[in-house]
Amino acid sequence: MASRQNEIVFACVILGVLLAVFVADSDAPPLVSTGVLVLIAAVLPMVINNYLESKGNG
Repeated sequence: MASRQNEIVFACVILGVLLAVFVADSDAPPLVSTGVLVLIAAVLPMVINNYLESKGNG
């Protein structure tokens, strides 16, 4: 069984890849797609997990 942290990371990675592909298909520069992937797939799960741990729900 996966932990809550792993589920959050997995969901954010899937969302990040989908959004990065969507942005890459638009007229945006390539760096924007990379930025979306990094922010959604790497930074967002850390922020969510840290917030939930500080609230005592973890």
